[in-house]
Amino acid sequence: MGKVDTNKKLELVKAIRMQNQYNRQLFRSREGFLYSNPAEGLHSELHMLENAQSIPEEGTNTSGSSFRFRFMIAMVLLLCFVLCDINHLSYGGETTDTLFERMTSSPDITELFDMIK
Repeated sequence: MGKVDTNKKLELVKAIRMQNQYNRQLFRSREGFLYSNPAEGLHSELHMLENAQSIPEEGTNTSGSSFRFRFMIAMVLLLCFVLCDINHLSYGGETTDTLFERMTSSPDITELFDMIK
């Protein structure tokens, strides 16, 4: 096999990105069916392929902003947990010690929400 020129490589990269985008869109539409949360403004599974100009640039990171938001929420919750532990605060008769025991004793998360009921 001879060397592959740059244009062929760029076409391959573009095709791979379009297929990746199509797979993501297909996953989102199926997730929308599963959770009854249809994506707004999308009319078909092929929306991203039909609108090839909407493929994000290499510098943009759409999933990163979601991760940052979830990470910040986790840090705030951890900070609240630590502050409540340091100040020996309780909420509804539950202390940080009892919450920590519940978290470590069972992987079942429903026990954590028993205190809400």
